[in-house]
Amino acid sequence: MTTAARDPLGPPPRDPAQAHWDPAAQTMDPELRRLLQDQRVKELVARVIATPVPLFGAKLAEAGISSAGDVTGVDDLAAIPLTVKQDLRDSEAAVPPWGEYRFTDPRACVRLGTSTGTTGAPTITAWTRHDIWVEYESGARNWWRMGYRPGMIVTHAHPAYLYGGGTMLQGSYEYFGLLSIWVPPPDTDELAEQAVRFWTRVRPDIPFMGFATGRFLEVADKLGIPRADAGLTGLKAPPGFGLGRGMPLMTAGAECYAYVGGPCGQSAGAHIHEDWAVVQAVDPATGREVPDGEWGNLVVTTLDRDNGLLRYDLEEACAIVRDPCPCGETSARGMWGGRFKDLLSCQGTRFQVAELEAALRSVPELVSPTLEYQVVRPAGDDRPLRLRAEAVVAGPSGTSGVPAAASREALAQRCAAAISENLGVSCHIELLERDTLPRAGYKSVRVVEEE
Repeated sequence: MTTAARDPLGPPPRDPAQAHWDPAAQTMDPELRRLLQDQRVKELVARVIATPVPLFGAKLAEAGISSAGDVTGVDDLAAIPLTVKQDLRDSEAAVPPWGEYRFTDPRACVRLGTSTGTTGAPTITAWTRHDIWVEYESGARNWWRMGYRPGMIVTHAHPAYLYGGGTMLQGSYEYFGLLSIWVPPPDTDELAEQAVRFWTRVRPDIPFMGFATGRFLEVADKLGIPRADAGLTGLKAPPGFGLGRGMPLMTAGAECYAYVGGPCGQSAGAHIHEDWAVVQAVDPATGREVPDGEWGNLVVTTLDRDNGLLRYDLEEACAIVRDPCPCGETSARGMWGGRFKDLLSCQGTRFQVAELEAALRSVPELVSPTLEYQVVRPAGDDRPLRLRAEAVVAGPSGTSGVPAAASREALAQRCAAAISENLGVSCHIELLERDTLPRAGYKSVRVVEEE
């Protein structure tokens, strides 16, 4: 009996040596893939009109589209107004609880989740079995690119319950064939200790990499547990980080497309799963795509889903590149430039928090055992940037902690010089003792408002 026959919940087995999880889809001729996209765009528009889906129907009407025949494919998307997160919130508020943007009756779905609510009221996402399968297959392409193989042990600490991302990640790991250790987010030292001690019993094959990695490192060090015993050595970013500008475009949010693409490590950006989405970098003023390689708004149209999104603007920075990649995948690649809410403007320069963090990581005293900092959002363009950062350095007597004033000032000057060299802005640094700034179990708050 084959594995596929014994395990109807999982995919057929693959040769571990093959280059791609789904070679037919990932190496498809780009012209054939574009024809597939065109067909799926037309099907999406037809469903908006036939279902009907009032929110997106109004967008089509605004573009003068009254029938599926008015659309020929991807090229016609530019005429359709963008939809943003607030549109979804407003729709749910006006027609609670689901709003008027669902293609499928939620009672025909099998999973419900909400967004994190970090930028406003959380919205509700409902997935059918088919929608979940699209995500799991997309995730499988990513895990394969990253060198994961069925039979490995992996771990993560995503939040659960109403937040949809944790369940999606856990399920995608299980579908792929990984043994997944799901630990709680380290909201407290006690919860972090629970995970670290369990990893000393069942050590993951893949070192932990996620938003909360630093928190676990801190707690392991406090407890005196060697990092190697908990599988916390050999930590490294996924392939492709550090290549080109920004980070690889790997997600468009659980409410849109959790695993929109993944990096191969051979070229900048992440290979986009274009058979299941049209991903565009768009000038929000015109609604049209910007030239390849330039930053625009990340706009996603999901394809072949029971619940889709049409021209969804995530209000995040994105750049698309299409030059050939030596890995053999033929899709366009995306780079993510950060959320626009995290875009800072200071002294005539605009930059993302990730760029600031990269500069801080060049100062060794700030990154041991983890980098902990907050930046105060500039209140005026002419003022120096204000930053708080924890530091561990040796004082005059060899003790650890923030040293005497002279040494502390010298360290602050080196931090300011690193920021000036990388970002071209002047900065006032306040150095703090370790464990001064608040810790987060999932996504740390790095930008705070002026006090």
